[in-house]
Amino acid sequence: MRTQLEKSSKRSCLITSVLLFVVVPITLLTIGLILWFGRESSGRSQLNAKIAYLAKKGYPVDNASVDAFYKARTDPTNTDAWLAILATLKSREFETSLVGVPFVGIVDAPPSQLDKKWNEEGAALVFLNRWKELGDESIRLSLDASPVRFPIVFDSFISMDVNQVQAFRQVARFINLRGYVAMRSRDSVRVHEAIEGMLGLSRVIAGEPMLVSHLVTIAIDGMAIGLLKEALKNDVLSTEDLQSVLPKSLELAQIGKDWETALAGERALALPLFSNPTRARSSGVATLFSNARDAIGYVDLIDSLLDLPTEELTEFRDKLQEVESKLQSRTSANWLAQMDNLMTMQVVPAVSATGHAFIRRALQHRIASLAIALRLHEHLYGTFPESLDELPEIKKVEQFSPSKKQKFGYRTEGRDAKLWGGNFQDAFAIPNEPPESDDQDTFVTAVWLWELPARVGSRRR
Repeated sequence: MRTQLEKSSKRSCLITSVLLFVVVPITLLTIGLILWFGRESSGRSQLNAKIAYLAKKGYPVDNASVDAFYKARTDPTNTDAWLAILATLKSREFETSLVGVPFVGIVDAPPSQLDKKWNEEGAALVFLNRWKELGDESIRLSLDASPVRFPIVFDSFISMDVNQVQAFRQVARFINLRGYVAMRSRDSVRVHEAIEGMLGLSRVIAGEPMLVSHLVTIAIDGMAIGLLKEALKNDVLSTEDLQSVLPKSLELAQIGKDWETALAGERALALPLFSNPTRARSSGVATLFSNARDAIGYVDLIDSLLDLPTEELTEFRDKLQEVESKLQSRTSANWLAQMDNLMTMQVVPAVSATGHAFIRRALQHRIASLAIALRLHEHLYGTFPESLDELPEIKKVEQFSPSKKQKFGYRTEGRDAKLWGGNFQDAFAIPNEPPESDDQDTFVTAVWLWELPARVGSRRR
């Protein structure tokens, strides 16, 4: 009897063990999968509705529509001419000729004092003379340029060739070198065309619906601002050239449509990755399965960035910080929230850095435009104004100020003038005194100091 009871007890234990270690986990897994598929199905329906709404509003949502979005914003007229220039830049002959050339082959800026010896000037002159026709053609195509259409195959970040975008940095360095060499001989026409050439060059790729393209345009704009800054310091530009470049600088003093083009394109190129884990992994994104709710969160995030008010930079910056804070709190809430934002956190552009890059460009052009107006005032009236309020060229203060409530720092020192900005990352705070040095090369936080010495008799035109 005891033996039978023992056997029965052992069978019960065995059955219990099987239930605990096999049946129960399988049941729980099955329930979990049912819940996940139900949640995914519900999320997919919501996502499809959002995508349909975006498409109805004219936003790209996949490779085909981003291609149409790109073509609607670009012109193929100068495509072949630009491709020929880019091919020359990649040629062995051109690359060999770069050795020892400042700005293009190596970064070695000429001295800001025009009468100071520049050891690399001879090499620069030889290089520019050798490639004069290439430089002339680059300038011709850049001046007053509109976005150009290039043969880009949009494939959700997969096998997309962005080398062409980066090649425009080399074109900008080439034009920049021409401008600096011309400045040393006080050639206003050549310096002016180099400045406006780089401003136009940044527009050549501004129609591309990829964030990297717009970051390159911002970098090229920075080169143009750097050359302009030195030209104003040395009073190289004529009155007519100052009057020409001022409105073109002001055109870029707002964030504008580039913000929309970049983010809308980025979203369209990223969306297919959310529904195809295989393609996502091949693009370097770590994921095991599709997650519709992750995609919904990504769509909503880009929507919130596209809705930022771009007219007033202070408000734009504050709202940008709010979006970033919400994203951080959402992704750190719990494990489910983290799973629902896994891919979003990998493919979304760095929100703060991206926004500040656009703010930086607008601010660069505001202070640059103000510096142009100050030098122009001196050309027309013989002296710098004692106050920024005395500038007749300023019609809307917002165009020349960091914000509606604040102006750039300015003062005269004898017959000279100084214009400066402040730390724009955390607050648009302008110090009462000009900084001791210029920190213009810092990408995010920048303190700009524009020195405008008075004209001397030999410079009067």
